[in-house]
Amino acid sequence: MLPVSIFLVAVSMLSAVVLPEKREYVVITGNKVSVAAGTSLGSINCAYTSSTQKDTLVLNRQIPQGDRLKLAIPVKDFNCGNILLDRDFEKALNASQHPYTKIEVVCLKKEGKSYKGNLNLIVAGKTIPLRDVNFHAYPGKGVTNLKSNICLNFSELGLATPRKMGGLFKVEDELQVMVELQVAE
Repeated sequence: MLPVSIFLVAVSMLSAVVLPEKREYVVITGNKVSVAAGTSLGSINCAYTSSTQKDTLVLNRQIPQGDRLKLAIPVKDFNCGNILLDRDFEKALNASQHPYTKIEVVCLKKEGKSYKGNLNLIVAGKTIPLRDVNFHAYPGKGVTNLKSNICLNFSELGLATPRKMGGLFKVEDELQVMVELQVAE
């Protein structure tokens, strides 16, 4: 009986070494990034949507630099509702020197029905690490949308708030950034 038990222990130890570790993952099929700011005349909402960037994102572990989901968003492709606001948004983010805003997913962990992750936001040449960003899951047509809302300040990003018409039109310092990842079901 002893040789059989030794054999079973050896097989179980060998299987733990040989069999690949079970990893959870999600398949990203699209993304949307929205930026909202209050002004002295109301609010501004600028958005960028992409359904062309698809990627697989491994959950519940630190993602190596080369394997991270990186969203490279052309600043000129944000839609703010009219051409004048689009130009002001590009100018505020210094698009001539930094044509892309980037979001990099460092890690994403599943916590019940929600997710929590660490991101790097690269805007106007400055990297802002965002820790413990909450993503809430919302059902969509054939996808699940993981949405987060991040509050930042122009001053935190090293940017000046835009002022128009001799200072009569002012943008508040606070920015609401919404990152939405579409996940295949």
